Amino acid sequence: MEWSFVVANLGEKHGVKIGMPLRVMRGEQKIATLRVVDVRQQICGAIIEELDSENEKIKVGDRLQVDAQRSVSLK
Repeated sequence: MEWSFVVANLGEKHGVKIGMPLRVMRGEQKIATLRVVDVRQQICGAIIEELDSENEKIKVGDRLQVDAQRSVSLK
């Protein structure tokens, strides 16, 4: 069974907001793109929008970055 949801130890107190795009990084390699769907005080939940490779899965210890290069329209 493949999971398509990630829980991270970043939350409201770190500035995370619902809808925020995130990048999963392992070293200098991008593993996946996520979208935040739930935020609590110190954790958040995000759906996996895209895995960069079928061979690489998200693992404990991968880093998250805000994906500031994505185009986001504000309404």
